[in-house]
Amino acid sequence: MSLLTLLKNDLVDFVFPKICLITDERLPEDNSNSFIKDEVLHGIEKADADDLVLLKAKINSDFFFSKFVFRHENEVQTLIHFLKYKGFSSIGTFLGELLGETIKEKYSAELSRFGCIVPVPLFRTKERERGYNQSAFIGEGLKKSTGLELRNDIVFRRRYTQSQTGLSYNERVENVKDAFDIKSDFSPESVVNGILVVDDVVTTGSTIKEVIRTLKENLNVKIGALSVCIAKE
Repeated sequence: MSLLTLLKNDLVDFVFPKICLITDERLPEDNSNSFIKDEVLHGIEKADADDLVLLKAKINSDFFFSKFVFRHENEVQTLIHFLKYKGFSSIGTFLGELLGETIKEKYSAELSRFGCIVPVPLFRTKERERGYNQSAFIGEGLKKSTGLELRNDIVFRRRYTQSQTGLSYNERVENVKDAFDIKSDFSPESVVNGILVVDDVVTTGSTIKEVIRTLKENLNVKIGALSVCIAKE
């Protein structure tokens, strides 16, 4: 790296220092990422094994894993808020890489049964409004850490659905019923191994369950699911 490049980088860091999104403190030079202090990251509440088993059955998936717990005003909620509403799309890639590294470490045998990642799609107007699909960026991170193929050409959201926030479980189920479909130009023969559906947050599981149902109706492969976090009270 040239001296000019070093000076330029130092100047950018001086004018726009990297700040922890949780503590508002400057990130240490040796911090592993550009969003959150490592000591804060390592202290985030992890998803409980019993919750993972319960959600796996609830969403009818062949495999399910989520790394963190999403609670009101906790660290994960802050990161997801920046990802979805503040334009920090690269947080999705970062969280996806974290998720993928954990799966490789803890579930390598299960991971070998899957060949691609399918992000839960947004409706076209919602994606246009936000500028991107946050789950697709999480998928990019998973692709980087696991080597699995990222497929955005399989399933789409066929109609607009209102936000699930504030809805009861039954209302959530009804809200996303038949909301997804297989793309008309998709070739089932292009999927040989299983599919991992990925989303940012799983609350009741109704959305990701509907994506899984749609895929299982059209494909004869294992369908697993991943999320960055599960929501708890």
